[in-house]
Amino acid sequence: MSATLAALPAARAADAARYAIAGVAPGVALEPASAEEAAAVVRECSQRGLALVPWGGGVALAHELAAPPRYDVALDLKHLHRITVFEPDDFTVTAQCGITVAALREALAARGQELPLEAAGAATATLGGVLAANASGARRLRFGSPRDRLLGARFVTGDGVLARTGGRVVKNVAGHAVHRLLVGSRGGLGVLLEASLKLLPEPPARALLVHGADAAALADASRWHEFARREPAALSVLAASRTVDPALATDAPFTVAIGWEGDPRWVEACVAWTRERLGAPAELRRDAQVPRLWQALADASEAPGARLTLASAHHSPAAIAELAHGDAFVFHAPSGRLEIWPEPGEAPARARAFAARGFAPTEARGLEDLPPAPPASVLALRARLADALDPEGALALGLRWRTGR
Repeated sequence: MSATLAALPAARAADAARYAIAGVAPGVALEPASAEEAAAVVRECSQRGLALVPWGGGVALAHELAAPPRYDVALDLKHLHRITVFEPDDFTVTAQCGITVAALREALAARGQELPLEAAGAATATLGGVLAANASGARRLRFGSPRDRLLGARFVTGDGVLARTGGRVVKNVAGHAVHRLLVGSRGGLGVLLEASLKLLPEPPARALLVHGADAAALADASRWHEFARREPAALSVLAASRTVDPALATDAPFTVAIGWEGDPRWVEACVAWTRERLGAPAELRRDAQVPRLWQALADASEAPGARLTLASAHHSPAAIAELAHGDAFVFHAPSGRLEIWPEPGEAPARARAFAARGFAPTEARGLEDLPPAPPASVLALRARLADALDPEGALALGLRWRTGR
């Protein structure tokens, strides 16, 4: 394959080795400077039978343990990084998907607003990558996933057609919500170029307490039931091996991070209430210091290695007290999301043990035959969707939509 495609000049080419997935580099890496150029590349790939992978910051792709069956072209969207429409009075923003999460946060914070999504590697992770992965962190239950915040999008179908879906403000959202189908598709249904999202005002006060815990403390269901009733912004449990920030380190086998945000007096009351029940924290961070720890919790979820993600209706650390021994894990209790890094060969047994306690596998990175393939009816619907948006199979990561793997 030549160093570029006919759709773009040679100046748009990049070093293909930087875009390797599980050690496999594409034949060509391209950096389009506009939506039209991106669409032209996808169109040419479709016509020539080439397999393409959209590329943001590469945060999740860098940890993939297996390359796609075909990988000819990497499409780096880093030059599509502008905020195109920002309406602070409407609490909405429209931005190109190559903008980094950190850059978008900084622009919104200047107007006292935030997009409440945490994703690993915010300095390099892009808005498009966060949407494609449906990535979120410890505050997912309180503020929703990327799918919940997305109002509309501009994207390229697998045959190179530029399309729009949804709207830029809440009152204009109409028609089929194709943009929400793209969230979590990992670039397998279309290439996200621009997204419109709902924002929130930054809370006037924040606090995050870090406590060490042993298995007996985790198993105290009555204690955690009190926390669930009071509804903290986040309540996450980490095994000691998942600690990625000194502020989250304790001498105990497990770390419990509990976050509160809102009215200053209410936050202070919650901090005092937490101290009464758990004792003095190993760390207490406030206000501007707290988002860095939200970020650390998100980074912990994107550690390298084979990872199994499970979901449940359990919102208490007590649910994992008897099962977490020996596993590296992160458990975001309010949203019932558990991520574990099992020892080699132990993933099926661990999945069965957690399933017996109401945890269903939802994603397996680098683990064969986990989670179970969806029912045939679901696979058939997914295949129809993939065939409609990517008729020639140009999107290399679309195979999972047709096979469930």
